[in-house]
Amino acid sequence: MKFEEVELEQELESIEVKVTQEMITRFACASLDFNPIHIDPVWAKKVNLLGYGKTIAHGQWAIDKLTQVVTNWCYADGGRLKSIDVKLIHPIFVGDTIKFKGKVVAKHPRKVESFCEVELWAENQNEEKVALGIAEVFL
Repeated sequence: MKFEEVELEQELESIEVKVTQEMITRFACASLDFNPIHIDPVWAKKVNLLGYGKTIAHGQWAIDKLTQVVTNWCYADGGRLKSIDVKLIHPIFVGDTIKFKGKVVAKHPRKVESFCEVELWAENQNEEKVALGIAEVFL
């Protein structure tokens, strides 16, 4: 893939994940973030944070998946991430099915290191946005 071949509004291949408690717990082990809101369903029900009473997936996990949408798209062809900025806007719970998506929204031609802007978002099974972001990608 070359910068010249990329089209505006080009959609990147999405990633879909069914969230499980095991997945959240494994991420806790990998990230060393053992906050009980992530790993203890009994505690989460008792505390009833945000009125949901459920464990919540790590925000960093959602950011990782949005980053993966970008890297799956461009890294094999030598592209690389210049920057990424993600805002988490809704909790992700066990049982949710999350789709991580992206599309090219701008191209910035340069003599050296041309780059694209990629809009990123994640939505749950109810099509509620749970995260929004933008990435700049060198091609």
